[in-house]
Amino acid sequence: MDLYLGSPHRYIKRVGLGYALSHEMDGNTTIEIYKSLNRLILDNGADELGEGQGGFRLAYLAGKLNPDWIILPDVLHKDKKTRQRGIDFYSQMIDTGYTGKFMSVIQAKTLEKGLGSYAFWDSSGIVSRIGVTYDTMIETELAKELPSYGKRLGFLEYLANSSAYTNGNGTGIHMLGTLDVEELYYLKRDHYFENANRIVESHDTTAPYACNTHFEVEEECIRFGRAKDWPRLNFNATFSMEREETMHWNVACYLAACKIPFEKWDQYLSPANATYYYDDKGLSAYY
Repeated sequence: MDLYLGSPHRYIKRVGLGYALSHEMDGNTTIEIYKSLNRLILDNGADELGEGQGGFRLAYLAGKLNPDWIILPDVLHKDKKTRQRGIDFYSQMIDTGYTGKFMSVIQAKTLEKGLGSYAFWDSSGIVSRIGVTYDTMIETELAKELPSYGKRLGFLEYLANSSAYTNGNGTGIHMLGTLDVEELYYLKRDHYFENANRIVESHDTTAPYACNTHFEVEEECIRFGRAKDWPRLNFNATFSMEREETMHWNVACYLAACKIPFEKWDQYLSPANATYYYDDKGLSAYY
């Protein structure tokens, strides 16, 4: 799984995978920072705004940033409108010289329509990855046995075994944001989600930076240890030394939960911090 961490500008590691929210690109200095990042995703910001940026604004940023990925404009829980906005924006972009890839988002509210949305994008010839939101409204029987994040995991497991996936092109999944790092922990380890794990190719989150308390590490789980009730991440934030230590710990917990190979930890942490948390603090035990 490719892990994209959205961090405050001050703490960006330029050797890591890049993640940029379109509405946070508020000046040339910010744009130049993100332009230098590796394998950048340009997110249209629907999760924060309700309706993602598109049209001239997103096209302008794509030209400036030249991202590897653009998440097509989507509208929260409105799949028909999301499809139309995505197609319209793609049509605007094909003649601009953009050479990167596109990612769509499933915003359907029911299982049947969710599978239909996947099949639509999978066969569209437009996208190379399909996103599923952390707050999807799609219900499955499996989801009823799980905590709040269960809706997404339940849908992904159902999708992986459905004809929409097995009879199609098999376009990979991107998980948009996280309700709890526990979701990723179980995705990578629980046999119930073996097929879901197989189709998930990437994930993004700002949680390790936005959460101002240490993630909890227990023998059989890694989780936030609290409600996801912190304010939206301030991308211009500068943290105290104590908060920086919390940030580093949370990032390390995320890497362990997602089983990111240790040789890639230096894309997210300094080599000294990577070794400290992996070896000295025992996060290697979660592999």
